[in-house]
Amino acid sequence: MTEQKRSRVLMEVRDLQMHFPVNHGLLSRKHSVLKAVDGVSFSLLAGETFGLVGESGCGKTTVGRTLVRLYKPTAGEILFDGTDIAPLAEREVLPYRRRMQMIFQDPYASLNPRMTVSSIIGEPMRLQGFPEAEIRERVRELISQVGLKSDHLSRYPHEFSGGQRQRIGIARALATRPEFIVCDEPISALDVSIQAQVINMLEELQEKLGITYLFISHDLSMVSHISHRVGVMYLGHLVEMADMRELYTHNLHPYTQALMSAVPIADPDVAAASQRIVLQGDVPAPIDPPPGCPFRSRCRYCTGACAETMPEMREVSPGHFLACHVKG
Repeated sequence: MTEQKRSRVLMEVRDLQMHFPVNHGLLSRKHSVLKAVDGVSFSLLAGETFGLVGESGCGKTTVGRTLVRLYKPTAGEILFDGTDIAPLAEREVLPYRRRMQMIFQDPYASLNPRMTVSSIIGEPMRLQGFPEAEIRERVRELISQVGLKSDHLSRYPHEFSGGQRQRIGIARALATRPEFIVCDEPISALDVSIQAQVINMLEELQEKLGITYLFISHDLSMVSHISHRVGVMYLGHLVEMADMRELYTHNLHPYTQALMSAVPIADPDVAAASQRIVLQGDVPAPIDPPPGCPFRSRCRYCTGACAETMPEMREVSPGHFLACHVKG
């Protein structure tokens, strides 16, 4: 897709927060809050892939689930094609579900074992009130589009491999012809030999249909392959965001630099010359976290200001945003 076609903002996220109350027991009077996502802002252009990376527990999946309104956000705005869907009630969100879908991480857990493939793929359309004749025709079209055969439609999920199950999940996500799809680590549970096939299929579908992806992953090499822009998350916050090439060649945040240093390098000479950055300290608890920068307990550049105030996301160069008191 051309840069001109990717100039329209499809979704804009402003100061998104998703907090969960924590129960300390029936007899406890203590009330805590787990701040899974705490003030995240970014935009998605129509037809682009925005990669969201970070270690486990940083809030990536929560962001994705909140954007498609599987969770109702605690605060913030989710402007989908100009409409804020964050405060909408469940029945008011339903029309937007036709335009946004999700591919889940685990192809073994995300498909109902009691439903046939035909029923699984057609279920989103039934919930949206599509006629049965149109559903049957669309299901046959989709099963072919994701590289499976028509005789697979009468089978059950347990009869397929992991890669085939994920293709079924992708077909289900495409059923209502969505404009936006959240890909929540869609290849992490698959064999390496299958991962490239799924990624190539997602890219081909994007080129053909103009779909916008939020691609969530901890695999930086895969994110660099599929993404146009990348955001790095740490403990519920975005710490750096830039064009893919810019982030991989000119990363600034200490956490991003540590992540990049851990990416395997195929050339043994280059790998020997590169220096691995090993982070010290522990990740702070997301339950009632301390003030200041969330990364300060593991940062070698930490100063007094880092313990006092949260660094604001600022543009350090065109399209390159950074949240750090010291760098940039």
